[in-house]
Amino acid sequence: MTLTLLIFISTSFIIGIEFLKRKFSLSVDYTRRVIHMGTATVAGIAPLFVTKEILISVSVIFFVVLFVGRRYHLFSAIHSIKRHSYGEIYLPLGVIFAALFFLPQNLIAFQFGIFIMGISDAIGGLIGEKFGTHTFTVFENKKTIEGSVSFFICSLIITAIFYPVFGYTLLLLPLVLTFVEAIFVHGLDNLVLPIVAAFLFHFFI
Repeated sequence: MTLTLLIFISTSFIIGIEFLKRKFSLSVDYTRRVIHMGTATVAGIAPLFVTKEILISVSVIFFVVLFVGRRYHLFSAIHSIKRHSYGEIYLPLGVIFAALFFLPQNLIAFQFGIFIMGISDAIGGLIGEKFGTHTFTVFENKKTIEGSVSFFICSLIITAIFYPVFGYTLLLLPLVLTFVEAIFVHGLDNLVLPIVAAFLFHFFI
């Protein structure tokens, strides 16, 4: 029952955004980020209600669906982008590996990693794409200072929520994660960020 419900919620969200994108001609930059945040939020909350095995099973299913969808261009709300990115495929992989490493023994570290990837990365990417004018290049891939600053601020807020104690870790974790987000390109940060963020949270906090 829980497996079916989790699949239903995640699938309904993606299909709903796809419908809105086609009906109202929404920008793929916007719909892609909304799906990114929505699915990551579901993954972050899911361990409160389902087992690690169920979460991993659902993530594997969505990895396969999104891989096939990319090949046949089934989801325009996700795949219709000009830049070279596999972020939508790496996202469920990031959830899978973070779950393998941290669930069920360290739920907070897992959630921290998933929300950094799901919220900070999505908001930073959206602001960078919409308002970024100051660029820098990493491995022939353009990043923006505006996007990185937005990522840092969001990560700072998330860190403060998960660990509301003033100290060097409050700045250290967001700074390290901003650097990690900047150097991993083509969507690979969706795989790396939740794992690195969870490890940092586990080690320092």
